[in-house]
Order: sequence, then C-alpha cells, then structure tokens
Amino acid sequence: MLSERERLESDVLAIIRDADQPVGSGLLSATLRQLGHVVSEATIGRLLRDFDLAGYTQKAGFQGRSLSTAGRDKLAALADKERNLLWGAEFADALKGHNKEKLLEVLIARRAIESELAALAALNATEEELKQLNGIVDDQRRTLAAGNMTARQDVDFHALIARMARNRVLESAVGLIRQDTQLSPVLEYIRKHVNSMIYIDHDNIRKAVSTRQPAQARQAMISHIDNLIADVERYWETTATRDVSE
Repeated sequence: MLSERERLESDVLAIIRDADQPVGSGLLSATLRQLGHVVSEATIGRLLRDFDLAGYTQKAGFQGRSLSTAGRDKLAALADKERNLLWGAEFADALKGHNKEKLLEVLIARRAIESELAALAALNATEEELKQLNGIVDDQRRTLAAGNMTARQDVDFHALIARMARNRVLESAVGLIRQDTQLSPVLEYIRKHVNSMIYIDHDNIRKAVSTRQPAQARQAMISHIDNLIADVERYWETTATRDVSE
C-alpha cells in the first residue's frame, strides 16, 4: 500500500483532476474528510504549495488550482506504484506452496501435453474457435498495454487450445495439471519481474494455429513453455535469491 503521505497526495491530485473548475482548499478539505483523511487546512495549504513548486498544479487566482500535465504524470506514477505494491502482496500470497521445483515439474508436464494439443488444434479448430482465439490474444494485448494483469486471458487461451484439439484424454490431463488456480498469477508475476512478454508467445501460437500449421503450432507451444521454464529459473537465480539475502 502507499504511505499515508502518498495516499494523501494521490487523492488531492485526483480531486483536482476530476473537478470541472479550479479547486480551492475548502472544497479539498471537505472532500478529503469524506475519503477518510484527517488533515487540517494548514496541512493542505502546505501540500498545495509543494505541488505548485513541483509544477503539479497551476493557480487560477483566488479560484483555486487546476492540474498540470506534470501533475497528471505524478498521479499516474502514484497509481503505478500502488498497483505494483498490490501485485507484490498478491504474489506473496499466491507463491505460498509454490517452490521452484514444483513450478518446473508442472511446466515440464505441460510442455509434453500442450505441445500436442496445439498441433491438434491447428488441425481441428473451427472458424468460430479461431475467432475466439484471436479475441483472447487481442484482449491480452490491450490489458497488458493498460498495465494490468492478464492471468484470466492466459487461462482462457490455454483452455481454448485444449478444447480445439478435440482430444478428451489430453484435455483432461492438462486440466488436471492446471487445477491450481494460482499458477497463472504466479507465472505472470515472475515473467513481469524478469521482463518477459507472454503475449508474444501466445501470438506466435495463435498465428500457427490460425494458419493450420500443426508442426509450427507444436514448436510455438514448446518455445512458449521453454520460455516459462527459463523465466522461473532466472527469477530464482536473481530476485528470489536477493529477497532471501535481504
């Protein structure tokens, strides 16, 4: 979570941004109280002067203040920081019970099964299913661009590939492996921390399946899961080791 000071800064900037006209300290005080802040007008005045000096706000005479471009950037930076802190807390919860060895065992099993599922999907998918696959990948790209997690799209993508294959035995096998609902968020967090892009892997699989190329689809899925394995290895060699030492 953000510090108390950062939360106050974020809320003040957001109030000014959302107002239809310049905002004065009186309106700010009342709105902040509604949000649960207990601050004096003197404290708000000092904060606004700090914002003026930093270029986050612009004074409009005695009417109050409006938000500058720098202020919008500051508000976005605070939102990004809060999102990353929340990700860290969620990851700590999700990682419970997931050590490196367990993750690698799951990924190796998935590689064997899902590579064949991808090849079969290229042969057996319907045109409607291919449209759904395109939609999932496009949604994942937009969600990533907005800075949000894409674990839901990851689950949907792999589940659809399994259905498209038309092999109930393999679909059941991979479904059993993927029963752990925290697996996708854990892997996504790891890939984020090692600067890896899952969307590119999914797009390569989508292209091979959509063009009915089973060999290429199989190899694209193998490459995807090999990348996941490499990301897990790299995460434990760097971030996880550093966290333990600290």
